[in-house]
Amino acid sequence: MMVSHSARPALLRILVSAMLVSFAAGCGVMGAPIAPEDIGIEAKIRAQRQAEEQRTTPEESEVVLPPLRPVGNQ
Repeated sequence: MMVSHSARPALLRILVSAMLVSFAAGCGVMGAPIAPEDIGIEAKIRAQRQAEEQRTTPEESEVVLPPLRPVGNQ
């Protein structure tokens, strides 16, 4: 395919423009979107309530198992 001398600058501008548009399309996209229920004052209040509930609930005591001993005699 032969490109004329006068069409080269136009082709170059088109290619550069296409590259810039493709790069600009990805600007600002850094990761997964944040759900709306995780943003704002309500989410902060919910997190504080959960933290308060965890602090006020008594920790469960450790389960103490009896020592392993044989049952009965032969």
